[in-house]
Amino acid sequence: MVVFIEVFDMDWLAGVLGHIDLAPIVYGVVMFMGIAVLWHKLLSMRLLSLVIDMSVFYFVFSLHGGTMTGGFSAMVAALLAGIYMPLSLRWKF
Repeated sequence: MVVFIEVFDMDWLAGVLGHIDLAPIVYGVVMFMGIAVLWHKLLSMRLLSLVIDMSVFYFVFSLHGGTMTGGFSAMVAALLAGIYMPLSLRWKF
């Protein structure tokens, strides 16, 4: 019984968790948020904000050369631009 406790101590958990990469999960969550926000803007006919999101995404994605990192940064930039730019246009007019 003592051997069983020593073998299955918490060191094995640290070894297993050390090999888990959370980047694909975070990437998927951000991608889902981007698609959900675009879908909501399309259904609620907020076309200016939708066009801003899509154009910022295309611009940033093309600047980064179409890589996975570029896609992630483009999604984050599009989400932030879709929030900030329509609000700033409302405040000016």
